[in-house]
Amino acid sequence: MNAGTGLVFDLAGDIDAAGLAATEALEGTPIRVEQWNHEASWDSIRHYALGLGDDNPLFCDAAYGAATPYGCLLAPPTFLYTAFDGAVGAGMPGVQPIYAGTSWRFHRRVRRNDGITASAQFGPVRRVSGGTATDMVIQSALCRYEDHEGHLVAEADARTFRVPRRRTSNGLSYQPRETHEYADGELDAIRDEAVTEFRRGSGDLTGVSPGDVVPTVVKGPIGRIDMTAYYAGCPGSPGYKSVEMAWKYRKWAFTDTERLPSNYDPSYFGERVLPSIGHQDATAARELGMPGAYNNGPQRVGWFAHCLTNWMGDGAFLAALDVRLRRPEIFGDVIRIGGTVTAVDRAGECQRVHVALEAKNQFGERTADGVAEVLLDEYGRLSSDGKRE
Repeated sequence: MNAGTGLVFDLAGDIDAAGLAATEALEGTPIRVEQWNHEASWDSIRHYALGLGDDNPLFCDAAYGAATPYGCLLAPPTFLYTAFDGAVGAGMPGVQPIYAGTSWRFHRRVRRNDGITASAQFGPVRRVSGGTATDMVIQSALCRYEDHEGHLVAEADARTFRVPRRRTSNGLSYQPRETHEYADGELDAIRDEAVTEFRRGSGDLTGVSPGDVVPTVVKGPIGRIDMTAYYAGCPGSPGYKSVEMAWKYRKWAFTDTERLPSNYDPSYFGERVLPSIGHQDATAARELGMPGAYNNGPQRVGWFAHCLTNWMGDGAFLAALDVRLRRPEIFGDVIRIGGTVTAVDRAGECQRVHVALEAKNQFGERTADGVAEVLLDEYGRLSSDGKRE
C-alpha cells in the first residue's frame, strides 16, 4: 500500500505473447494442490452449509440424517470445494484471476466422515474478449475427487477469467457502483422471502414435467459478514493466511516456490496486497476494475446447488451442475436463483430431470446461469445403469 495514494497492487500486467505461451504450456501438467478439508466431518459439513445460508437438516442435523435411509448426514454436493475449488491463476503475473464457473459431474454422495482426496491438472486456455475487458483469458483446472476407499466421487472443470487490472492498457473497466440501500419495508419483504423458502426435505419428488418451476432462493443483501461466514466453511483462496503464515507464504513466493500450491503464480502470494482482498474491500475491488467488493465464485455456484437441493429433496441425486458466472455480484446486492424443468428422461430405472437455472440481482440483471441434471434414484436405490450406490 502506498501512503497518500490509497490501495495499489504491486503488479498490473497486460496479456502478452510470452506470458500467454507459458500459461498455455501448463496444459496437461499436474497442479500442486493445497487441500483444505480432508474429511467430511459433521462440523466441516455444517460449517460449509451454513456458510451458504443453508440449514437443511440433511446437512446439519445428525439425528435427522441418521433417521434417513442413508443412516447419516450428507454433505451438500459442492462441499468438495472445501477440499479444492479449482481456481487458477498460474502464469502471467499481475493478470487478475476471477472465478468464471464450474462444470460438475457428481458420481457419489458424500457422507459424514468420508475421506476426500483432491487432485487436478491444468486444462485448456482460451483467449477471449468481453464488454468490460477487451482482452482476457479463460484458464481451467480439471479436478478429480475420490473418497477414502478410492471411489470416484466427482469431477469438475473449473474455469477462471484472467483479466488485466484497471490501470493496464486493456484493463477490466466496470463502472464503480455504490452499495444499494433498501427501505425498511424492502428489507422486511426480503426477510419474509428468505425464512419461508421452499424445502422439500423427505417429501417425494414425483410427477415432474417440463415447465415445472424450481423455486427461488434469495441471497442478500450481500455484505462482509456473509463473506466471513462463507470463509468459515470454505477457504476463499490459498492466499488467505493469518499472521505468521501470511509472512511465510510471502517469503516463499521469492525464496522457495515449491512450498506453495501451483494453481496460482508465486507473485500472487508475494504481493503486499493480496489480490483476492477485493472480496472484502471496495477500494481494492475497484483498483482491480470491479464495481465494488464482490462475492466469491465457488460460493455463487454453491448457491445454485442450494436452490436445487431445496427443490429435489433428500431422496434425489444431483448428477451434474454447470454454472457460468456472467457479471459481478457486489455488496448490497440481493440475488435470487431459480429455475425451470426443461426435460424429463424416463428411460431406465430412474428418471433424469434436466433443469435450467439463472441468478438475477435486484435490478433484474442476469448475473449467472446454469444447467443441471437430477436423478430420481430413491436414496440411491435406483440407477439408470442398473448399479446401486
